[in-house]
Amino acid sequence: MGLFRRDPKPQAEDKPDLVDESLQAPEWQPTTHQKLIMVMLSVISFMDACIIVTSLNSIVEDLKGTTTQGFWVGTAYLLSTSVSMPFLAAISDIFGRPVLLISSVFMFTVGSIMCATAPSIGALLGGRSVQGIGGGGIIVLSLVIFTDIVPLRQRPKWYGTVQGAWAMGNCVGPVLGGIISQNTTWRWVFYIMFPFCAFGLVSIPFLLTLKPKVETLGDKLARVDWIGSFIFMGSATSFLIAISWGGTQFAWSSAQTIAPLIIGIIGLFGTAAWERCMAKEPFLRHSLFYNLSAISAYVCSSIQGLILFGQLYYVPFYFMSVLAYSPINTGLALLPVMVTLVPASIVTGALITRFNGYRWPIWAGWVITTIGCGLTTMWDINTHIAVWVITLIILGFGHGSILNAQNFASQAICVDGEEGAAAAMYGFMRHFGTALGVGIGGTTFQNVMSLKLGWLGISTEIAKNAEGYIPYLKAMPAGLEKTQILEGYVYGFKGVFRVYLGISGVAFFVSMLIKHYDMNKELRTDHQLQDNNIAKAVDKRFSSYRHSRMSTMLNFKLGAVDERARETDSGESSDSDGSRTQVGSGTATPLMKPTIIETKIEEEDETSTDT
Repeated sequence: MGLFRRDPKPQAEDKPDLVDESLQAPEWQPTTHQKLIMVMLSVISFMDACIIVTSLNSIVEDLKGTTTQGFWVGTAYLLSTSVSMPFLAAISDIFGRPVLLISSVFMFTVGSIMCATAPSIGALLGGRSVQGIGGGGIIVLSLVIFTDIVPLRQRPKWYGTVQGAWAMGNCVGPVLGGIISQNTTWRWVFYIMFPFCAFGLVSIPFLLTLKPKVETLGDKLARVDWIGSFIFMGSATSFLIAISWGGTQFAWSSAQTIAPLIIGIIGLFGTAAWERCMAKEPFLRHSLFYNLSAISAYVCSSIQGLILFGQLYYVPFYFMSVLAYSPINTGLALLPVMVTLVPASIVTGALITRFNGYRWPIWAGWVITTIGCGLTTMWDINTHIAVWVITLIILGFGHGSILNAQNFASQAICVDGEEGAAAAMYGFMRHFGTALGVGIGGTTFQNVMSLKLGWLGISTEIAKNAEGYIPYLKAMPAGLEKTQILEGYVYGFKGVFRVYLGISGVAFFVSMLIKHYDMNKELRTDHQLQDNNIAKAVDKRFSSYRHSRMSTMLNFKLGAVDERARETDSGESSDSDGSRTQVGSGTATPLMKPTIIETKIEEEDETSTDT
């Protein structure tokens, strides 16, 4: 991966998406080794944060926590995931992808154990933070490893498997979380992650085998940008904490909000200055933001993370509070998103590879997403099931179209050799937006709901503990008071969804600034795969199976030809070359010589077995 560059040059000019080179895409097929790595990344990418969404109420109630602490159970994971991504991706260039990926899975495992055995809400928050660091490494390294093994033009098509697993994990997670929290202890939400962790810890050393680099541990440690990383992670955490609790836990004008916000902003600017002027080997590449197209792609990625995860958080909240759904039914209600988002993401990836263009799915995706966001603002106390199902289907198509396209837009736009850094920055920006989305949503919901309750003459304390109040709301008898409280909830949700609608519209206009760059780039990486015995064994097994099956099919077909020949009334004649000829009404049709073909197939089988 290339080093920091101050004046990068564009690698392609603006041109229409459907260009002539789309018909001349370089032929490429993954090896068995590469396919096994894709499967491994797909499985471990299934581990993510959304399984806890429908279990938060049970967790807070069991651990005697407050609504604010319940909010931080989700936010702690998002914060640690976001701030760890750039650093982990950067040091994977130094220490190698396998070491960092194994370490990330190990951190996720340790965090899951801490969460599953947490005796208090404080211990759970600590476990979620550790789990988030591991989750951040898993997500960003899955993105980066793909840039090492698959050419850019083919990446969208093949990355659809990993993207689909990640999206499915985020959509199926709430369903599993609801089933678990309703039928057993919430701790199984974390126990269920252990098989995926075990798979990752066992498979990574055997499958992700890269050619070793001759470099001492001291040299590697000296290359790490410790100062820049420390400033960045501290300032990013400070900034996101201020955004998360501003207007909810503390007033925006309070010192608790203003101080970390200012420290975070100053720190982020300080990080940029350090990386540009002082760092010997920067972990944040200034060259990734070298033109308006690149900046626009990253801004859109951040906005999508903000909207997608915000909706995955507040839509279940709406179902459980306003529609009084159980955790299981809430999880099932999110299935329309899954059944559209995952296929849309996979199909979009294949089409991007086919047509060498990523702008059209970005534009179409933002139009569809904006329409879906607009429909959510129409939800009320008596929303019909058909209305929210159609809305979620539309949102699934929109987000699915955008996910793959924006990822590979950033890689196509970047300077040659920096695709891995671009993929890591895309992952960071998306999850940075995720943390912003939940925080902005929380501030908006509480303030707007409080405003409505105040107009109705009802205590605004309900808005400060809206999630914790759901059990009391469900048990409350029907009447004017319950209706007014529900109106307060609906008003709060409408406020959140309107904010997301406005931001989605902004993203569409920003996406229009993204230009087209040719995706037919040569694969460049310092992290090359090494011969793998497992891949060889699998390849040999399948090769023998294919040859055996081909031989069986040919023997069957040739036997059928002989049978038909014997049944003819006209008889057979023999040519001088040994081939048989079927004599018919004035014509002679040569018959195939099965013995020669069968012998050839048998020789191929023997050769395959010997190798």
